[in-house]
Amino acid sequence: MSTPALFIGVVSYVGSRFSISQGEGGLAALLAETLEQRGIPTAVSVSTDDRHDPALLPIDDSVIQGSLSAQQQLEDAWLDYVRAGQAPSARARANSGLRWGRRQWRRLRGPGPGPVTRLINIELAHAALLSAGLASRAPWILIVEDDAATLDVADCAEGVLGLMASVPDSVAFVNVSESFPLAELGIDHLLTPSAQPWAGQVPRSVLTAERPVTNTVCAILYRATFAADLLAEFDRMPMTPVVPIDWKLNAALMQMHADGRLGPDSCLLVSPGPIDQLSMRPTAETP
Repeated sequence: MSTPALFIGVVSYVGSRFSISQGEGGLAALLAETLEQRGIPTAVSVSTDDRHDPALLPIDDSVIQGSLSAQQQLEDAWLDYVRAGQAPSARARANSGLRWGRRQWRRLRGPGPGPVTRLINIELAHAALLSAGLASRAPWILIVEDDAATLDVADCAEGVLGLMASVPDSVAFVNVSESFPLAELGIDHLLTPSAQPWAGQVPRSVLTAERPVTNTVCAILYRATFAADLLAEFDRMPMTPVVPIDWKLNAALMQMHADGRLGPDSCLLVSPGPIDQLSMRPTAETP
């Protein structure tokens, strides 16, 4: 079997209302089929396993409260990170940029250990799929969550293929989902148009970031060499306090940026993103 040019990993779970993502009608399978038709070898892996071991990491009240506190601290740190260098008036406008994180936290969290266990499983699934992508030896790894969808598979496939083929070596990862508007995230001041075109048929801009940022982890295209560095960074971070994987990735990016391992132009964002995050829509329905 030939080495894939792209590894696609799907984060899901048994009983998901977006279970279509796990099969032939899901985004990953449709993208792979489209790319294979263009002669691009692609591998797909779907993670639905319950990876949390309660004997190793019991979820009690202290873990739940610690996670809630850590979430707030991460939000504050990220706000300082994304508004660095702004004038005071611009900082005030950027203050709204983390409200999406609180909404997501409420969506995922609630009383009892169940939601925290779910967060742990999501994190472990992301890490397992990144590891599987590295084991496949694919130079690029696309990790999507099961609520990821696109209205135009051909446009998405062509655009992703164009990114894989021509982005500069400095690019570590590309945000390809449209989870929230960039202005709402408070990161638009960090973005400028890049020289990278979008190869799909739908008009989109490819923006470069002054410092690495994210638009949730719904769909991110990782260069394999960066994925290896990211996994090593995750390994250095404790499992507790438990925070959503979106925020754990943000914490890793802040540390890697502070260490000089990720600089300007290491991150691209496609706008509008070719992949939509269905669960973030008020009327989200299983496709």
